Amino acid sequence: MLFIKESNDALLNHVFIEGEEEIIFNGTPNSLTGFIKISNQLNDTVKIRSIALTEKNKSGGTKNELNVSWKLFSGEKKQQLVNLSLDPNTAPGEYLRYIEIGGERKKVKLIVQPNIEIEVNPTHFTLQNTSPDTKQSVVFTLSNTGNIDFQIPEIKHIAALDMDLLCRAFGFAFRERKAEDLMQTLNVITGNIKQNLTDWASVKVKEAGSILSPGKSTLVHLEFIIPKNSDQKNDYSGNIRFWDKDLSFVIKSHNI
Repeated sequence: MLFIKESNDALLNHVFIEGEEEIIFNGTPNSLTGFIKISNQLNDTVKIRSIALTEKNKSGGTKNELNVSWKLFSGEKKQQLVNLSLDPNTAPGEYLRYIEIGGERKKVKLIVQPNIEIEVNPTHFTLQNTSPDTKQSVVFTLSNTGNIDFQIPEIKHIAALDMDLLCRAFGFAFRERKAEDLMQTLNVITGNIKQNLTDWASVKVKEAGSILSPGKSTLVHLEFIIPKNSDQKNDYSGNIRFWDKDLSFVIKSHNI
């Protein structure tokens, strides 16, 4: 077996692209895919590991290596799937590149799709004091890892749940002497949950509406108020949906 390890390997002149006048790669910057139909004109099996992708239709310019793993028998023609990764901040649009195989240069059109992607750190918070009307705040780092501007969203409300809510409700129901059958037991469980379920907690995101450019990071300040019907003796937990990320929190009672 013959190996083509680098894009300038002389053996690559014996492998040809079949048919296509223009090769198209489509997708988000870190996951563009396309197909190339190639043929092996050598009298031996060949394995290709690298092909050059250049900006200009001549020598020089920025060059990317297409890392592939193609195995072709002598005389074989095969359509190959190709994956290409660019800088994740590459703006949406069409880009022209060139690939050289078999002594020919072929146009490669890169169609980069918009990609909204963010990273949040940290995603878990531990707070203290569950007294009604207590203001709580968390701060996290938001990074725009996509390729278009990201507008920091507003959050209207969150649910802060008593961590022992369900255990308490089931415990009371199973001990209730009047709950003699399934339906009566379920009624006691439901009534206890309604009695102890806290209201929604109002939330404010200080930076809501601000625009974060691709590749940039910023601090986000999130504030919320403990509901009026909370119990300062209980611990609470909950989740905050921030775009496509889940932020979780635990609030320990004031008397820990």
